[in-house]
Amino acid sequence: MEVRDFAEADAPAQVLALILSADGSVTERALGLLDDLRAFDLLGVSRTRFIELARDCSCRIAPGLCERSWLSDEDIVQIEALVDAVRRPDDRLLVCRLAAAAMEDDALVTHGARLVFGHALAHWRIDRETLAQAGRRGGAA
Repeated sequence: MEVRDFAEADAPAQVLALILSADGSVTERALGLLDDLRAFDLLGVSRTRFIELARDCSCRIAPGLCERSWLSDEDIVQIEALVDAVRRPDDRLLVCRLAAAAMEDDALVTHGARLVFGHALAHWRIDRETLAQAGRRGGAA
């Protein structure tokens, strides 16, 4: 069995929290959707832990992200540090599928979330077709 440290084990949940809290916080509606998807079980964290991660992540991104159409150099450094911590391809796909599922609900889509999600997809070299194929194989989305 593969042994991962605590930070690495939290990394997928942390990236999803970063995406969904990019504009300041994770809404109760988004948390409810994640409950429905059993996301916390899939990510191996409690709902409470996810909220803690989201609070931490919302402090990492420069305020005003929702008012800009780009990621600052500082934002990119912070995002890539978290994204790089997700080492397993299956974990990366899971994060992307959960984020995509949340973004299907227009009320949950924010400008900042789209920027961070797009950057994570590009950084991990996951295209929309790969994401769609993973969704057809089953699971979160």
